[in-house]
Amino acid sequence: MMETIIASGSSASGSSGTVTYSIGQVFYTYIGVESVYNVAQGIQHQEAGTSLDIPDIEKPTTQIVAFPNPAIDFVNISMTGLELEGQKYYRLYDIQGRLLKQNLINQTEAQVSLSYLSPSIYILVVYNDSQILKSFKIIKN
Repeated sequence: MMETIIASGSSASGSSGTVTYSIGQVFYTYIGVESVYNVAQGIQHQEAGTSLDIPDIEKPTTQIVAFPNPAIDFVNISMTGLELEGQKYYRLYDIQGRLLKQNLINQTEAQVSLSYLSPSIYILVVYNDSQILKSFKIIKN
């Protein structure tokens, strides 16, 4: 048994017959006084039992945030949904790109002290091994 699933098309009928059309396929039926004629034109595909659709894959929700920003004495780094192997650490740079501080991150949260720094804009970069995971512009008041 063959079945056609029409994605787009329509039907038209008149006194001499009907026409059903879709993209790539036409089916015409003529109903005469003594006989019925059917003409099929186009490509008819056999119904497939398997789907060619790509299955939905859940992407892991990874979130890395730095707060509060602007900050006065410290900034917290919070990492949720992060299941990466390797060494995680942060580096704090001044606006000229000089490295001011770096430290390992052993848990899902870390605190970066800013109390010894003057009010300015700093760049906080979170790494996994040598790959940058996320960078933040931190405003120190």
